[in-house]
Amino acid sequence: MEKNEFQKLWKTFEIIAIGCVLFGILLVLYLVRALLTPFIIAFVITFFLSPIVDYMEGEGINRTFAVILLIILTLIFLFILWKLTWPTIQTEISSFQKNAPFYISKIQDSLNRAIDLLEKNMGFIPKGTLEKALQQKINSLTSGTGDVSSLIKIIKELVTTLIVIPFVTFFLVKDGRKIKKMLIAYVPNKYFETFLTLFYKIDQQISNYIRGQLIDSFIVGVIAIIGLYLFRVNYAFLIGVVLGMFNIIPYIGPSMGFVFGSLLILIDTGSTVNLIKFICIYVCIRVLDDIIISPLVLSRRVHVHTLMVIIVIMLGGFFHGILGMLLAVPLYCSIKVTFQILYRGFIEYGNW
Repeated sequence: MEKNEFQKLWKTFEIIAIGCVLFGILLVLYLVRALLTPFIIAFVITFFLSPIVDYMEGEGINRTFAVILLIILTLIFLFILWKLTWPTIQTEISSFQKNAPFYISKIQDSLNRAIDLLEKNMGFIPKGTLEKALQQKINSLTSGTGDVSSLIKIIKELVTTLIVIPFVTFFLVKDGRKIKKMLIAYVPNKYFETFLTLFYKIDQQISNYIRGQLIDSFIVGVIAIIGLYLFRVNYAFLIGVVLGMFNIIPYIGPSMGFVFGSLLILIDTGSTVNLIKFICIYVCIRVLDDIIISPLVLSRRVHVHTLMVIIVIMLGGFFHGILGMLLAVPLYCSIKVTFQILYRGFIEYGNW
């Protein structure tokens, strides 16, 4: 009896120890999150490219050559896409930069009117308090935009990221299987089957989600650009690109894209007609995405309650911005699957 109690106590201790180790790893990743951006992007690209490389290898092509060929073709495709779209996007960005002071002035005037109304209706707020705080916030956001050292720092970080991503992607796609085998080699034999299932499930959760979201967002962005361009809505490419990028984030992303497009159209022209055009195009895109695109592309969608999706996405955004939002759901699903499999393997089936 004492032996059984000691075994139970030891099991509890091991579970707590594993939990502490996992928490420590997450804490370290959070502390160095600023350095992880190129690696996270390479990680996302790897899950997108790996199935293609696996197929090419299955057709008899050397894996290293397949990876190099695929990366070169991807870069060529991105270069062609950039050459075709950049002139229009550059024109829209230049126009936006030129009109930015006018837009900021309009936004500030609208906020000042809203603040004046709020201060009149709420007598306990001294007049000018909120307006002063708003002005300080605007000044802090716009200050330093002409700082050369800040610009040089941003350029250095961008160049470093663009250099690191292809190299990290190459080695992850090329040696992904070797890395998995190396990790599994350290697992004791009695846990081998449990951890093999665990790695497979995690890989399936993350890869299906990332590939599906990227393809879905790309299609949504292209449709948005075409629709807005055909209906002669200003900043069609810019709004379409933003809609596609934000569509990567479930539930919250499409709403953020809609708010961005609506505000830009209203601030730019104030035209109700253009706003109605945008709303109609947006509704059509959402219907197409929900009825046709998503069911086809995300046929293996992860099953998580909507409220939980929103919570983990907000947490992901808090910890690591847009990339955190993209990875929040698959990481949550991976953690959920990990606990389910470990519980079944170690507790229910007594494989501890």
